[in-house]
Amino acid sequence: MKRFFAIIESPFTRAVLIGIIVLSFQTTLFNTLRPFSVVMQVMLLCSAASGVAAGSESGAIAGFMFGFMYDMVLTSPFGLSALVFGFAGYMAGGVNTFAYSPRWWFKMLSIGISSAAAVLIYPAASLVVGVDGLLQTRVIGVAFTVGLFNAAFALPAVFLMRWALVKSKKQMLWAE
Repeated sequence: MKRFFAIIESPFTRAVLIGIIVLSFQTTLFNTLRPFSVVMQVMLLCSAASGVAAGSESGAIAGFMFGFMYDMVLTSPFGLSALVFGFAGYMAGGVNTFAYSPRWWFKMLSIGISSAAAVLIYPAASLVVGVDGLLQTRVIGVAFTVGLFNAAFALPAVFLMRWALVKSKKQMLWAE
């Protein structure tokens, strides 16, 4: 029974459950609400927020997982979103380590920059695997819009991903 509770309380399980919920919002609500005719990337937001909340390695793993879940519903080459979202989580966690105790605005900035960079990297990575037509000049505007949106919602996402990925002292005492 103790092993069952350890599985339920693990950060991976919580991140998967958050990923399922966020994926449902991504494919329904945010697919129809398109400010400036741009689909907001909430899965990318959670990937970058996991890097800020738990560090670059955990951010890369969680970003890969979120991208893998998003690849399940896309028609793009399988694994491309997982690779780019993992990079975004790693980059957001890496940018966040430049400050000793990062302030709220620095967290927002690192999530916005890493999200915009991931949006710019996605078409370039798709060219490598043989998908043409994604690399256009419109990508710069899309990256700017997604970066601003993700920076605006960075703090609630960091709070959510910190809850999911970082074990509290109470959970560590319970495991012993």
